Parts: sequence; C-alpha cells; structure tokens
Amino acid sequence: MKKKLKKNRKMLKYILYIIGTVLLFQSCSQTENTSEHSEHEHMHDTTKAKEEYVCPMFCDSTVHDKPGVCKVCGMDFEKVKKEKKVYTCPMHPEIIRDQPGQCPVCGMDLVEKMESSNRPANSALYDVVKPVNETVLAFVKTIKPEKKDLPLIVDAMGYIAYNPKNTKSISVRYSGRIEKLYIKYNYQPIKKGQKIMEIYSPDLITAQQNYLFFLLNYSNATELVQAAKRKLQLLGMEEQQLSVLTRTHKVENTMSVYSPYEGHIHEMNNLTEVSMPTMEMTGNADRNDAAVQKEFSIREGMYVQKGQTIFDVISSTNPWAILKIYPEYIKEIKLNQPVEIQVESAPHTHYQDKIDYIEPAFEKDSRYLHVRVYLDNSDHHTLKIGTLIKAKINTGVHSGLWIPRQAVLDLGNESFAVFLKKGNAFYVKNIKAGERVGTLIRIEGLTALDEIAEDAQYLVDSEGFIKVQ
Repeated sequence: MKKKLKKNRKMLKYILYIIGTVLLFQSCSQTENTSEHSEHEHMHDTTKAKEEYVCPMFCDSTVHDKPGVCKVCGMDFEKVKKEKKVYTCPMHPEIIRDQPGQCPVCGMDLVEKMESSNRPANSALYDVVKPVNETVLAFVKTIKPEKKDLPLIVDAMGYIAYNPKNTKSISVRYSGRIEKLYIKYNYQPIKKGQKIMEIYSPDLITAQQNYLFFLLNYSNATELVQAAKRKLQLLGMEEQQLSVLTRTHKVENTMSVYSPYEGHIHEMNNLTEVSMPTMEMTGNADRNDAAVQKEFSIREGMYVQKGQTIFDVISSTNPWAILKIYPEYIKEIKLNQPVEIQVESAPHTHYQDKIDYIEPAFEKDSRYLHVRVYLDNSDHHTLKIGTLIKAKINTGVHSGLWIPRQAVLDLGNESFAVFLKKGNAFYVKNIKAGERVGTLIRIEGLTALDEIAEDAQYLVDSEGFIKVQ
C-alpha cells in the first residue's frame, strides 16, 4: 500500500512538471508575439508620421519635413511619394510577398519588385533607359554659375543723318520769271549772302516805281516814303539794293535773290529722302543716288508764283547719329548714357557723347529701336552725312548669375536651355537668357549650386530633338 502511494506521488509530480513547462512556453511565446506586434506598429506609426517634401522644380537637393514654399522659384513643396516594396519569384511572377523569403513553388529566393513605378532597382540602369531627347550620359567638364557684377557695354550700328532743325527754305516773295539761275545741281554748297538767281517781276518793278515817286515828289511825306521803302524790304530787297535805288533813281528790271543761309542746296521734293537715309543692319546705306544725280525741275525761263518754295538749304553742322538697338538690349538703354562712336571711314577716330533721345516707336518693318546722339560736327570731312558708324553704349554695372555663352543652347523663338547634371546624367533645363558681356551671358532659372555642362553644343546630336523639362 505504501509503495503504491509513493508511486502515485511521483506520477503527480511528473504531470505537474509537464503542465508547468507547457504553460511557461505558451507565456513566453505570447510575450514575444506581443512585443513584435508592438514594435511593428511603432515602426508603422513612425514611417507614417515621417513625411518628406521637396521643390517640384528641384531648385536644390534639400528635403524638408513639412510643407512650405521654395525660396528660389516660389513654388509650393510637393510631398514625396513613398514606393511600396514587394517581392516576387523570378520564375513564378504570380508569387507576390511583402517581405523577403523563398518561393513556395520552386524554392528560389524572392527578389525585390517596385510597384507604381517603372524604375528599375538599379539606379545606374534608370539613367540609361531615360529618353535620349531628355537626358545625356557623358563625362564632360562641368561648371557652376557665378554670381558677380559686370559692366554691360551695348554694341550698336548706325549712320550719320542731317539734323532737321538745320533745314531752311528759300521761297520767292513775288511772282515772276527766272532770268538767271546760279544753282545747277543738288548738294551744291552755298554761303550766306551768295547770289542764287535773278528774277524779273512786274510786281517788284511797280513797287520800285512807287518808292521813287514818293521819294522825288513827296520827300516831306516821310511816312509815305518809309511805307514804300518798307514794302520793298518785305519783298526781299537787300539794304545795299535799296541804297543803289535811292542814289541812282533807276528801276531794276531783274532782282537778284541772295541766300540768307549757309549749307547745301536740295530741291524740295528730294528733302525727305536725302536728310534721313535708310540703312539695313547688314551695313549698307542707301543715300538715294538717283536723288543726288537728278537735275533740278527749276530752270531758267520758268515762272514762279508768290510764296513758292524753290530750294531747301540744309546745314551739316550738329548732325545726328542714329543708332539701332537690338531688341534684347532695349530695356537697358536710358537717356544720358555715355556713348563712344567710331566712324567706319576713320577707324582710329572716336567721339565721346551721350544719348539725347530715344524714339518712342520701332523702325518700320523691323524690331529695332532708334536712339539719337546729337553731335558737334566740327570736322566736316570725317562726319559726312550717311557715314556708317559703330557705337558702344555704357549701360552701367549689372548683377546676376553669369555662365559662358557656350554653355547655353539656343532653341530658337527666344528659348534657351542648359544641360543640368543630376547624378550620372545631364538633363535639359529651360532658362531665361539676359545680357551678354564678352564671352559671358546673364541667366535666370539656376542657382549658384547647380552644376551644368561647360559646352552645351558638345552634348547635342546633329539630328537630335531637344525636349525641355
């Protein structure tokens, strides 16, 4: 009986030991699962809470942890989309898992697959498969834009033109017939007081007779004599001619007409063509040679009417320098900016002056704007009317980002681009081009930290098509 009781006690201890071991194992397993689940939830919450934002124009490589505005381009940040990683079997693509493991069919290791994206897992391969009209793979020298202050000198072409303020007209003050004409051709130089023609006029003869009648018969009637004399003066008689008439008491059948101005003779119909010659930007000036060689329509023996304009006298003193400004430099041109003018016929001759007037309208049938420089023509042999000139306009110092001209790709229609380096590839980026100083050009759309190709033309295929981002 005692042996049986002792045996039952050993059996009970053994059973209790087994039950305790099982309960302890279950408790540890439950504790580990709870810890893993808590850690997984914590990582999920951390991943979910951590959000990243970047500039949509990629002005810099900074990643931000909250929404904001880019300091370079002013655009709102965009949220970075997280790509979910999945794994699949290389031999059985229908097998999809959210964590690494082995294929249940063939036992091979699962490989990573990107969802919601066509980008390969290998970043180097991603650059290779990009469209060739957007990216270029190359190992070329790169540069960064430099922020500096540079003086901008604008080059302009132009010509010397007459100053319309120096244009005078010679008209007849009475009707008559031209008995003698001393002017034979256009551009004939004359001096002040030079005789230009002799005119027979019945009106002038009658006025002379009236003056002599009052002078000889009513010498005491001073007012009548002075009135008759005043009429002769208004008809154009010089003091010397009046003195001869008063002394000799002889009426002149023809009256000499003298030039009251100094300059060059031009016929009235040719004035506009001659005073403002046209010039193409290719450097050819049209001075209207037909107008120069054309004979006068006024000849000896012709009748002229009272008030008719016969000639125009244009003085070549104080001419205008007409400069043509290219469209990209129009906004930089201001009044009183210093100008250095070089005459094409005398390359070593330079004139220092300033911009006196900016015309409010563009040249007809072109996009060029005219500016005027009023010159003091003390040297008539150098500054001939119609002479082609070159000018340098100092517009002051300009600040900004500058890069070499060869780094900019001209796409036409006022569109410019550069090759911006990102990783192992160069991407085409649109920029705004500004002033040009020597071999440099001022640009907008990049930062001083951006890295671009030094020679853009080197990366362009002769038959390629550039797609700007």
